[in-house]
This record gives sequence, structure tokens and C-alpha cells, in this order.
Amino acid sequence: MHRLRRSVVAAVAAVALAGGCSTGDTGAAEVWDPIETPNRFIFSINQAVDIIALRPLAVIYRDWVPEPAQKSVRNVLDNLGEPVTAINEVFQGDPNRAATTMARFLVNSTVGVAGLFDVATRLGLERTKEDAGKTIGVLAKVEPENGGFYLVLPGIGPSNARDATGLMIDYLVDPFRILTFNLAMDWTAYQAARYGMNAIDYRSRTIFALDDLEKNSVDYYAALRSAYTQNRADQIRLRREKTDTKSELERRDNLALVR
Repeated sequence: MHRLRRSVVAAVAAVALAGGCSTGDTGAAEVWDPIETPNRFIFSINQAVDIIALRPLAVIYRDWVPEPAQKSVRNVLDNLGEPVTAINEVFQGDPNRAATTMARFLVNSTVGVAGLFDVATRLGLERTKEDAGKTIGVLAKVEPENGGFYLVLPGIGPSNARDATGLMIDYLVDPFRILTFNLAMDWTAYQAARYGMNAIDYRSRTIFALDDLEKNSVDYYAALRSAYTQNRADQIRLRREKTDTKSELERRDNLALVR
């Protein structure tokens, strides 16, 4: 398993970081953004969609949906992501943490009524959230800020070569995607509904933070690019040092400047 993990991570890291590493260090001093013009174009489209649709929906969701219902929605979405988190924890070399994550998933999927209630946390099984982009960053022998070239994804927002590759991997290994596809279910509708709810939920919790960032920045694009890069680097650095505590996780969720 250790040899397999190293081989997979090495291959993925090579793909994700090829651009950044081939041109030298792209560390914290300056975010490498060689395709800034198309990035800004996609950024402007994302902003238009946000202004027209996403932010208004997020405000309605935040103000009109009762807080317990919002919490249950978040619990369900988090529960659906637990298997992918467990897979990444295995590849990060933390099988014990992966076992705890899967125990959380089993408890919340059964006793917690399909994840509506976070019973596992009450039993002492704390939640973590890992993704393949972070896994690459944890195991790659480069500075966490070096995620390859910066990238703005349509409908998703800030990313980079490393994290975009990680998104693809997480999508491909997601057991729920595989299950719905193999059962000939309408997995496209399932993915759209899941993505839509995630987007509205996260946007409802980032309204003040993002509004404040936009209001106090001369260049909102550059400010968001810097905030995303630094926040992801902090997550990776904390994971490398294994100091990612519950309070730190909640702090990042409250900031929610990244997905």
C-alpha cells in the first residue's frame, strides 16, 4: 500500500506541478498566473452569475431557511463527502484517521438518518475534510504555495494546476458518483443537485467575508487570488504538521474563502 500510494501521488503530482516546477519556484512571494487574461475573463463571468443568481439565492437561503434545516443540509453534504476524505487520508498516510472518518460515515448514515444529524461528533468522532489537491500538496516536496499555475474555473472559482487535478481525481473516485452511474441512475441530475446545494450553502456562509474582501481591495481578482493561494497553503502546511484541529477547521469554514 505504501509503494502504491507513493507511485500514485508521484504521478499525479508530476502532472499537477509540471508547469510550475518547470519555470522555477512559484512560492508565496508571487502567485504564478501566466494565463491571467483568460482567467480574468472567466472571473468576470463567474461574478456576473454570482450577482444575478448565486448571491441572491444564497441570501434567500440564509435568511428564509431555518438554521436547524441549514445545519442538516450541511451535515448531509459533509456526510456524502466522507468516503472521498477517507480515501485521501489513506494516501496521506493516515489510515487511523481514515478509519475514524468511515466510522463517522457509517454512524451518521444510519443513526444520523442519512447524515441529517451529526451523531458521530457527539460520540467523539471529529470531522475532517480532505481532498486530492491537498493530498498532492501534503506529499509533494515543494512549498505549499507552489500549486502550479493559477486557474479560475467556470462555476467554481479560484484554483490552480494542483487543485484542479485534485478536483478531477476526487470526482473520479467518489463512490457515490460511481454507484449512481453503475446503477444507471440519473447521475448527472444527482451531481447537479449536490453541486448546486454545496454552492448555495457555501455562498451563504461567505457573503460577509467576500463582500468585505471586495470592498477593501483595489483589485478584487488579485485579492481573491492571493487569499485562495495562502489559505490553501495554510491548510496543506497544517496537514503536513498534523496540527489541523477542530477549531482550525471551524475557523477555515467560517472564512470560507475557498471551496
